[in-house]
Amino acid sequence: MDILYAQIQADLRSNDALRQTGALLQALQQSAAGRDISILAKSAVEEIVASPASAVCKKLAFDLIRSSRLTADLWDTVLSGIRSDLHFPDPDVTAAAISILAALPSHALSKLITDSNAEISGCFDSQSDNLRFSITETLGCVLARDDLVTLCENNVNLLDKVSNWWVRMGGNMLDKSDAVSKVAFESVGRLFQEFDSKRMSRLAGDKLVDSENSLAIRSNWVSSMVDFVWKRRNALMSRSLILPVETFRATVFPLVFSVKAVASGSVEVIRKLSKAGTGSGVNGSVVDSNAERLVGVSDVVTHLAPFLVSSLDPALIFEVGINMLYLADVPGGKPEWASQSIIAILTLWDRQEFSSARESIVRAVVTNLHLLDLHMQVRFLFLYLLIPYIGSNEAE
Repeated sequence: MDILYAQIQADLRSNDALRQTGALLQALQQSAAGRDISILAKSAVEEIVASPASAVCKKLAFDLIRSSRLTADLWDTVLSGIRSDLHFPDPDVTAAAISILAALPSHALSKLITDSNAEISGCFDSQSDNLRFSITETLGCVLARDDLVTLCENNVNLLDKVSNWWVRMGGNMLDKSDAVSKVAFESVGRLFQEFDSKRMSRLAGDKLVDSENSLAIRSNWVSSMVDFVWKRRNALMSRSLILPVETFRATVFPLVFSVKAVASGSVEVIRKLSKAGTGSGVNGSVVDSNAERLVGVSDVVTHLAPFLVSSLDPALIFEVGINMLYLADVPGGKPEWASQSIIAILTLWDRQEFSSARESIVRAVVTNLHLLDLHMQVRFLFLYLLIPYIGSNEAE
């Protein structure tokens, strides 16, 4: 083993990109086998991260760093290498450097964001699709993290930088690159899901959740994203339709959450939580009437409904169905929206690839039966749930 490690270190010290790539792959294999690779990670930091190298070598070196523990001085070396790579002329090298941000310790992340704000922000304007994808994907994971929210709570300058990045992330949902657009939708959706789970935990009395200030910070980000999606909903729906069908699912939840937040008035509660709703029209979307809200909801339902019957992907059918049920609950929602969704969800019952989700199907249907009129409730309960259940018991 000592001979192998010595050979790997020798290859890392060489200036041959092919040898370095092979050495890093061998090191990752050792890590996957559960062996101590701290000495190899140290060499990777000193020979690859802190020095000019190819994008592939940088990416592999960062993968190796993720699978090991570094000392404080090595993290300082990593930060120095990242700063250098942010100025590197090859955007793929910069993209590799950006990808490691999610693995940085909190104190190192705060320092890098403060020192290299301009360089990180500049990645959003890059002509390279790969770099825009990397910055959107990485910040989408980093910015919703609890430790970063806590850092923002104690650092106003950092909060301003992160808030501006959320605005850029929202804009990337309309990016010309399908990959960038998809990952931006996912990032905004993750922000909404994190906020929803934190708020429900607080309502349930969980003490190990965000402080009031942290919740206010999240609420501010969420309200700004809700406003953006509501104002640009038509453009976002059009953009989602030209995405590859296998990535369309990522666009559903951000649209539905935002439109329902505005239509139901819950966005006003979110603004109050963010302490930004004290003045009229501050940081809020202007909605003229209840009719405009209902039209906005109806537009999204019309946008989603065809996927209930035309999609061959069970996961997409379930995602669309659940979210249309979510919209059917808004003021002015129609029972037909709920019935369409429930029928589509129940068609998944006998799909072999969806058999493990039968409990979720039953829960979704029963939880939302109240959205239907009494006649339709009885029809669904007996025709789709009780009769198949009785038949299966008789067969046994």
